[in-house]
This record gives sequence, structure tokens and C-alpha cells, in this order.
Amino acid sequence: MRHRVAGAVLALALGARPGVTQAPLTPADSAILNSQPLKRLVLAASLFRRLSVLAAGLDREVVLCLQGSVSGDTAVVRDFVMPDLLRSTVDAVEPQPCAPATLAVWHNHPWTGPDSSCGVKTPEDLCSLSQPDLRTVVADSIPFAVVSVGRTSRPIVCWWRRVQAVVNRHVKFLPRFPSQWIELQSFANLTDPSVPPTPAP
Repeated sequence: MRHRVAGAVLALALGARPGVTQAPLTPADSAILNSQPLKRLVLAASLFRRLSVLAAGLDREVVLCLQGSVSGDTAVVRDFVMPDLLRSTVDAVEPQPCAPATLAVWHNHPWTGPDSSCGVKTPEDLCSLSQPDLRTVVADSIPFAVVSVGRTSRPIVCWWRRVQAVVNRHVKFLPRFPSQWIELQSFANLTDPSVPPTPAP
């Protein structure tokens, strides 16, 4: 079922889903789970537009540190800063760390076509965290990870709580969760406020 999302922000519900086999939790994992109360991520509509347009034009991976405020169990992000990048290629990026106040780390995956070795058939399949992505997210303390698939005909964005990456850290790649991604029909929707984004099923 497809739901319409309206208003000035995109409320991104982040409940854990059992879509992939989860690794057993260690005492350290449980401590991490208990120490991170943030469960929801909200992207301001203007930020969503900027991230989508930026991803569409990039031919290599880039990292942005998303900033905003916290209200209860919800992180509301409105802006970003770009850290220094030590390396940036079409399929990898190595940034300097984001500031401690960062609520989410965004990076892009440029679409270059299907890749049978990774099971990537469509741009939507590329909205996932690779093993290097998972290691980075787990090693950091930033609550959310966000990925935009770029160089496609439509904006595609997905996100994970850090605790989801911790629980699934042994998988080859962590795909998008059903309630944690948005795909617009076209980039025209980004400039027309009367056409709200539609979360993918």
C-alpha cells in the first residue's frame, strides 16, 4: 500500500523490521541498543530536495553530516555540512569524522547499472548498506545513516537506525527496510509542492 506524505517535513518512521537474518546480540550490542533512544528521523522537505538533486549530479560518492534538533525520540534534520574527504570514488568514500552533534550521516550511491556479483538489478537495490558502510556506521556513534541513489531518473532515499546496522552487522549488505525508503516518480515532483512524496511500498 502506498501512503501520501504531505506537509513541510517528511516523517520517516524507523521501526526495526525482521527482513534479514539478525546476528545474536552481545552484551555490548544490548548496551548500544539501550543507549540510543532515537527511533524516528524527520527530513525537512527543503533538505530532502537538496540531497536528491545533489545525488543526481554526482558521479562519485560523497558524505554529508546532517544537523538539526531532537524532540523526544525524534531527530529533525534541516541542514548539512560537508566534512573533508580523504578519498572519493564511484563506489567508495572515506571522510573525516562528522562533528559529535551530527544526527545522521548521508552518502550517495551513483547508479552505474546492474551488478550481478552484488545482486543489484535495479537502482532501488542499490539503496543498501554494504559491508564497508556497515562497519563505518557501527564504529561511529551517529544515530542514523541515510543513502540516496544518484544518477537515476527519479529520487530514491533510504535510511537506517544505527542500532539496525549493529544488529545486522554480519550480513553481506543491508537492504532498505519496507517502511524506511522513499521513491518519487520523477524529479519534477521535487519542484512542485502540490505533489507530495510517496513512500515506496
